[in-house]
Amino acid sequence: MQYWAAVVDDDQSNLRAAERILTTHGYKVSCMSSGEELLEFIKQNTPDVILLDLHMEGIDGFETMIRLQQFRHSRDIPVIVLTADDDSETETKVLAAGARDFVAKPFTASVLVMRVKNTIDLMRLQNDLKQEVKEKTDEILSEQKRIESLSLQIVQTLAGTIDAKDNYTRGHSGRVADYSREIARRAGYSGQAQEEVYMMGLLHDVGKIGVPDSVINKPSRLTEEEYDVIKTHPVVGFEILKNITEMPKLAVGARWHHERFDGTGYPDGLSGKNIPEEARIIAVADAYDAMSSRRSYHSIFAQKYIVSELEKGKGTQFDPDFAEIMLQIIREDKDYIMREHGEDEVSEDTVVSLESESNERKFNFIAMLEVGGLNTAIGLKYCMNDIDFYGEMCEEFINSAPDRIEKLENARQDADFDRYCTYVHSLKSAAKTIGAEKLSDSAKALEEAAKTFDNEFIEANHDMLIASLRTTVAGVLMATSMR
Repeated sequence: MQYWAAVVDDDQSNLRAAERILTTHGYKVSCMSSGEELLEFIKQNTPDVILLDLHMEGIDGFETMIRLQQFRHSRDIPVIVLTADDDSETETKVLAAGARDFVAKPFTASVLVMRVKNTIDLMRLQNDLKQEVKEKTDEILSEQKRIESLSLQIVQTLAGTIDAKDNYTRGHSGRVADYSREIARRAGYSGQAQEEVYMMGLLHDVGKIGVPDSVINKPSRLTEEEYDVIKTHPVVGFEILKNITEMPKLAVGARWHHERFDGTGYPDGLSGKNIPEEARIIAVADAYDAMSSRRSYHSIFAQKYIVSELEKGKGTQFDPDFAEIMLQIIREDKDYIMREHGEDEVSEDTVVSLESESNERKFNFIAMLEVGGLNTAIGLKYCMNDIDFYGEMCEEFINSAPDRIEKLENARQDADFDRYCTYVHSLKSAAKTIGAEKLSDSAKALEEAAKTFDNEFIEANHDMLIASLRTTVAGVLMATSMR
């Protein structure tokens, strides 16, 4: 099945890059240059996903998302925001506005394709889960058994998709589900109740669908704003699962697995026995797996340390009875089998070997770009390591330069900070796409100045930006003459 992506960006180089990357991977792509054009397009068309630039002339990305909600047939189309912003405040606003995810500009091909694929898959799973269960269960004689069997398959698939968002938690949901079921078994739960706990464990993190990969996979300590984004996932998970009437308890584990026994958890600050029992079980299992598996910020902890942490958390973080059952399970695991297993992640980044390039003309093209000040390693990365595509993007950059300069000059003369911010934001992304790092950094500094109406900084640096842009164009022109 061919999926359909609508890409909206007022910068032609970004549109060409997104179109090239997505069509190469089998997507049908429709390109538009404004929010207004998208809204007209949506009246007659229903793509599978919308990739929407945040900063555009006319209505911006935020206003466009608001207007998309006014059309019944478009309000459920997932939106991925395209932005060169790198601050957590923008991430929070994007998610609050209803976007499913965002992709940083300039695009890394593998990241763009994976996020588009995951967003479409997750949206379809969410929309189809209830209907899928109902339709399939009507086909069998034993409705209850078939519901459980089908539900487990769907839940396991969805859980695996969720775990795939995080480079360091592959298999996390399955392990938490296994540990939760064993705790429930030892606590005297019936067989059916154990399976319910198992499926609740599989989907306890479903709300992470709404958390950007950049936050989930951040290797350093989260900022307060980023932590606030992470803390939204229990409620998001609850909202996703609450309407699955065939399995009403699924939402319980999603919403309350981060509550603490002493009442200091989130999202509702429940305490003690007011926290649903299944959620108290999942909380212990979740904490154990977090310590016994790799994370971006730590490796696997020693069993002795995990035991000390669970002992310390009895009655404060954890239900003391379920914590004690988990401790019994750990003590029996003398060979530390119960932990994450597997080889280290292998980087998907690829390296273009110019030495193996038989076409001397292409080699000279790359060499001349480097003489002109471009970081070709970065440019090739954003062009899927395809030298021909890289050349096309360089030509697009050259062709668009006069129009960029004219728009920047006019916006500066008019002291129109909003337009200036939009144009310099677009230049920042386009420059980075071809590896013009210094130009991109200069554009970024002027973008920040425009946001804060710092006209003094703009006046002092605008001419240098234009000169740098002209110099970059001259260097690229010299190189492209050798293609």
